[in-house]
Amino acid sequence: MLFFTAVPPFSSQVWLERCREQVSEDDHILLSRIAFDALRPRPGDHAVWKLYSSWETALRNELALQRAQRLGLDPYPFLRDAPFHAGMSVLVKEALGAGTPMAVESALDRRRWSRLEELEAGTQFGLGRLIVYRLQLLLLERKNQFRPERGFASFTKEYARVLENADAWTGAANPPLDADTR
Repeated sequence: MLFFTAVPPFSSQVWLERCREQVSEDDHILLSRIAFDALRPRPGDHAVWKLYSSWETALRNELALQRAQRLGLDPYPFLRDAPFHAGMSVLVKEALGAGTPMAVESALDRRRWSRLEELEAGTQFGLGRLIVYRLQLLLLERKNQFRPERGFASFTKEYARVLENADAWTGAANPPLDADTR
């Protein structure tokens, strides 16, 4: 059993290697294909993977929609085909209101974890549980890669760049008045 606040007991790659001897070749291929950056279930894939990937796609769509609205952009180029999930807009609004980028990511990851637990509760021990475990391991690995000090350093560097260019930007927008041209 995995816990959201814990460090993963081993990497997802090590876990996949351990599974190789315990599951069929087709199941191992499916488990190997499952990733947050490849939400493409295929016909015949397990229902848990299909349900989670459609939920995750709906979450990402709602994130794109709300972020695009904040920036005054058209969200439709960023949206993917996904079914409607009740409560998704509220979930995303609450997560985006969490404060810092790290707090937003943490709020989203906690909701992802909760969704995985919901899916796990509806399965017997078998491939469905292994899919949930794989996704939870991947989520823990992702979560444990975040380093506030790296994020702060990146922010500081970018902020300094903005300040350096601010004079040029404001100077171009507000040219000085020339007394001779009045």
